Amino acid sequence: MKLLGHDSDGEGAPAFPPGHNAADIVVGIAEMIGIDLVKEPQYLWIAEQASRAKMPQDWKEFSNDDGETLYYHTKTKEIQKTHPLIYRYKEIYANARSYQKKLEDGDISLNLERPEQKLMAIIAEIMGRASKGLPPATPDTVEGLAQIVGVDSTKEYFLFRVVKQTLEAYVEKKLDLHTFKQDLKDPIEFLRSIRKKQNQVDVIRKPTSIIMCQECEKKAAVVKCEQCKDFFCQDCFNGTHATGKRRAHITSDVEQLVCAAYEDRVATCQCVQCGLFYSDEGFLYVHAFDAARPDLRNHLKRVINGLVCLECEHYNASVLCEDCVDLFCTECFIKLHRKGKRRQHVHLTIDNTGQIFRGGFLVPPEEAQVLTDRARSTVETGPWVPFRDDRLNVFWYHLVEKTRVEQSPIDPQTGVPAAVALDPA
Repeated sequence: MKLLGHDSDGEGAPAFPPGHNAADIVVGIAEMIGIDLVKEPQYLWIAEQASRAKMPQDWKEFSNDDGETLYYHTKTKEIQKTHPLIYRYKEIYANARSYQKKLEDGDISLNLERPEQKLMAIIAEIMGRASKGLPPATPDTVEGLAQIVGVDSTKEYFLFRVVKQTLEAYVEKKLDLHTFKQDLKDPIEFLRSIRKKQNQVDVIRKPTSIIMCQECEKKAAVVKCEQCKDFFCQDCFNGTHATGKRRAHITSDVEQLVCAAYEDRVATCQCVQCGLFYSDEGFLYVHAFDAARPDLRNHLKRVINGLVCLECEHYNASVLCEDCVDLFCTECFIKLHRKGKRRQHVHLTIDNTGQIFRGGFLVPPEEAQVLTDRARSTVETGPWVPFRDDRLNVFWYHLVEKTRVEQSPIDPQTGVPAAVALDPA
């Protein structure tokens, strides 16, 4: 019986579309490889990969007079009954079992293995988890893959997330993880160079701190004296330039969007009801903790610095995926959601003022604020990365400290609970 999905001409054309091989074919291949389907279902991925693999070069498939399927090597003139791929995947199965056993016994550590061995062990663990219906990405596996592709997880937070998302996409689409390192080599370098230039642009375009008055050092500067070359708040400038030659000094305005609650912080949002500008911490302080004004807790905030696409981090976001809880520009959303399960994801549109629409209808402000906070925290939580454990409960992993917490951390820059970055379902 011909088990692997190839035509009889030996050209390696799959008889079944990738990812859709008949169950009896996969089971038959698993038995030929030696996988115990009852005791070792975690290795079934090896048989699935074998069923989609192409016929090795220089091998031809034919049938003899008795109707048996045989395989002929055109160079060595060797003829055999066993499909040549079976030997290759028997070796992969043996290696996967060996690595898994050594890992369980503590005989080896992922940090001590050569890259090829380490990748094999990680693949075995990932596919074993996926076959059991468990989340394929764990902090250890993603850290291991990040190290293999040359990503420093303690500094390159964005690239670590790229590795995690790519891993999840490979498992979902049933792509060959053995090519993971080579597939990501060029994209990682490209993203690293783009990231570096984007950071340079962001530093110039988006101030992260407020220029304070150099006289009192308590208030934000509103003017710069062109002769003194100093920055002043209005009161200090009036006090130091009221008499003498300084009265003739020329000033230029210092345009800063200052938080109404903390003058040393940049405003990132505006209260819809009050009309005042706040940093996220300032908005939270004024509107959540003022016991004398409980009505302020119902006030809504609007992001004023714009929402940036999480994927390319260059263009403004025009789409919010309700399932991914991520922000995308239109091009990135289409690129990532045109295939697989993501085609069914619900998307919301964002206009230039930050208002969110679902199916052409304006989303209520309260719900829009929750959705926006979730998506923003996905971008801004820095070293905190969400994972799910074997019970599908969310926990948070810190890329620098290498620790995990069950409760949602608060991002020090945004003041937003990190849990809003995930769909609560």
